[in-house]
Amino acid sequence: MAEPVRAVVLAALADLWDQGCPIASPDDRERLVDVGLRRWHSFHRRHPRMRQPSQDARIRDLVRGLVEAVEAEPRLVGPLLKDYECVAEAIAAAAVSPMREP
Repeated sequence: MAEPVRAVVLAALADLWDQGCPIASPDDRERLVDVGLRRWHSFHRRHPRMRQPSQDARIRDLVRGLVEAVEAEPRLVGPLLKDYECVAEAIAAAAVSPMREP
């Protein structure tokens, strides 16, 4: 994984934290980046029948992976799901940016 992508995600999560997103806590940031980028890049392996997945489908999958990795009781996330969506969108934006290495 390219370091610039990681740096972009970390900066985006820091911005989200400054805006009040509780999921982007400095304590969990590294883990969110690791889990998020791994989940993003493994989408096609986990969903081989989806030839042309939409960006929204990939972000929903990423949200699910982040929730499962971070929350002790994923079914009880409730309103925090919106915060996970913001984190997932930040990870997705960095993962598809032009600076990404193949």
